Amino acid sequence: MSNRVVCREASHAGSWYSASGSQLNAQLEGWLSQAQSTIRPARAIIAPHKDEFSIVPVLVGALSESKEQEYGKLLSKYLADPSNLFIISSDFCHWGQRFRYTYYDESQGEIYRSIEHLDKMGMGIIEQLDPMSFTNYLKKYHNTICGRHPIGVLLNAVAELRKSGIEMNFSFLNYAQSSECRNWQDSSVSYAAGALIVH
Repeated sequence: MSNRVVCREASHAGSWYSASGSQLNAQLEGWLSQAQSTIRPARAIIAPHKDEFSIVPVLVGALSESKEQEYGKLLSKYLADPSNLFIISSDFCHWGQRFRYTYYDESQGEIYRSIEHLDKMGMGIIEQLDPMSFTNYLKKYHNTICGRHPIGVLLNAVAELRKSGIEMNFSFLNYAQSSECRNWQDSSVSYAAGALIVH
């Protein structure tokens, strides 16, 4: 087996984030210094794609509801273990013609407000820790949350643990969009970060 290190090319440098290493370092240091710690350590987090964690990578593809339940049950014992941290890598709404998703509720105002309303509706359902409500939300709105299946597995693992009386809550801590869509030619990706705490 080779000990060669393979580095992934920074394909979005200069567009999605700075191409300058020193500027990127300064930005990261600034953001990390503003982070507030919680009283208890998180047992699981949902976070946008930036870094990959490769302790025990689990790739979750397109799953049926029954498979999300099955894998949630299988993984629940690992979620119960306080030495484990589950990291669900997911962006939220991918909006625009290039994503083939242009849901727009005009009652919310401009397009970016409609996207925010749609995302925050889904985020609120995730905070309820109810896998069936999340599935129904996705069936109704087809929001392009790329990690919807791993989120479904997590919610099912939580549901399994709650049956045995383990108390948990999930809270979203931050939300942002890559740009404010105002017309049909615009596009954006939404980002949300949150944490599951076990009491």
